Amino acid sequence: MPKKSKKEKSKLSRSKVVKKLDAVFSRFIRFRDCDKHGMVTCPLCGAKMPRKKAQNMHFISRKNMKYRFDEDNCHAWCQRCNVTLNGNYIEYTLYMVNRYWVEKTEAMKHDKQAYEIETWELEEMIEYYKLKNAEYERVKNLKN
Repeated sequence: MPKKSKKEKSKLSRSKVVKKLDAVFSRFIRFRDCDKHGMVTCPLCGAKMPRKKAQNMHFISRKNMKYRFDEDNCHAWCQRCNVTLNGNYIEYTLYMVNRYWVEKTEAMKHDKQAYEIETWELEEMIEYYKLKNAEYERVKNLKN
């Protein structure tokens, strides 16, 4: 029997795979950015919240698949900065410049390259971030 290509292995629709990866990746970002007590401090306004209440905020919009699952593009923030202040973009830009330098921040902002990720690649990313989340649970001794 011939081997199936990686494209044929997917059992879920692309939109369901993206949704699943969004959840796993967002959990990873919140794990990465929390302290040993499971608390996140919003770098923009200083608000403290439990990791589960924090949101995965994107510097470059989630619509851009190249940066949607980019670890440098995503950070754990409070709901106020992410939703109420619509991304608090001026402060977020300053944060990005301080963290990643002007050149990288500007390159991300002006990158208009079309980028498509294959469904099988998204599924591999799900497995990768599941492992990373399990590692954070163990190292930081946190659950869910």
